Amino acid sequence: MLEKPSPKMLNDVVVIRPILIVMLVFYHAFLIFQGGWGRSGQFPEIKAYWWLDKLSYSFLLEMFVFISGYVLGYQVRMKGESILSAKPFFWKKTKRLIIPSIVFSVLYIVLLGDISQPILKTLYSILNGVGHMWFLPMLFWCFAIVWVIEKLRFRPRLIFPLLVLCSICSFFPLPFRVGVSMYYWFFFYVGYYIQRNNIDLERFYSSRWIIGLIALFLVLFPSLTLVQERLVEYVPSGAGALLSGESVLFKVIRISLSNTAKIIYSSVGVAMIFCMVGYFEKSRTDSLPQWIINVGGLCMGVYLFQQFILKLLYFHTTLPSLVSPLWLPWAGFSIALAGSLLLSIILHKTRIGRFLIG
Repeated sequence: MLEKPSPKMLNDVVVIRPILIVMLVFYHAFLIFQGGWGRSGQFPEIKAYWWLDKLSYSFLLEMFVFISGYVLGYQVRMKGESILSAKPFFWKKTKRLIIPSIVFSVLYIVLLGDISQPILKTLYSILNGVGHMWFLPMLFWCFAIVWVIEKLRFRPRLIFPLLVLCSICSFFPLPFRVGVSMYYWFFFYVGYYIQRNNIDLERFYSSRWIIGLIALFLVLFPSLTLVQERLVEYVPSGAGALLSGESVLFKVIRISLSNTAKIIYSSVGVAMIFCMVGYFEKSRTDSLPQWIINVGGLCMGVYLFQQFILKLLYFHTTLPSLVSPLWLPWAGFSIALAGSLLLSIILHKTRIGRFLIG
């Protein structure tokens, strides 16, 4: 899911990547207690798990996107702007993001989806990314928007407020995940800008900053999450999100405020984790453990496999009836993490597998 740091490793990225992939598997394992994937009597409401799931998701995808932009900025700074040549740039992102999305979307429909729906609808769904594959075409557009910004030489003082506005107004039902991608453009560009311009962040890698950011996050995350719940108790997806029920203006205001709340606490969460990892990396006297590097190389595979394993476990096995709801998500998390790591290792040993998951 993330671009590989090359030629020299970005140690902060290498450390953060496994942390995020564990958070991702945790989020999906506990999603049934947020009503995700549909809830039945087997999955009762457990408020503590609801909060844990919200916490794991609070800055998860924003951090993934931020790091992707961070790595791209590093590559451009180290190799020059030739890396942004249109044909090789977009072909590389297509191989890395779009082709795996299409392949695993087809697999998702066959194993977990509705194969009886009209062919055109199925093809459109595949291009959009089915299930959790939505993230891959979304990330493709993040790379595309930075390419446009660089080619048109937009000034950062114009781009930053414009991208914040795009994040707030990312409720437009644009096709092929462009609308969803608008929310993440700001995070991608911030990461890109930091590395592209070699901005020194070491002064923020201190215990004072870490404690301050943790305290700020612990205040903002729960309070703004509750605000979000009141603002958007239910918002239909697609075009209906703006056209159904209440007035369009009131719905736009509610969604915009909800997006603003999410941008605020997720930005603090991204800064918090980045400062924590930077602080510990600055204090490190030995080299980065090889196992962390190895696990980082499996993250794309874990991302692709984990939701397949969890949905099969929860909806196509007897596990929910054998394990109490209190222990079910922990069992799902452990099995999905171990299983997706194992499948990634196996797939990495094949030529096609290395093409698909790096």
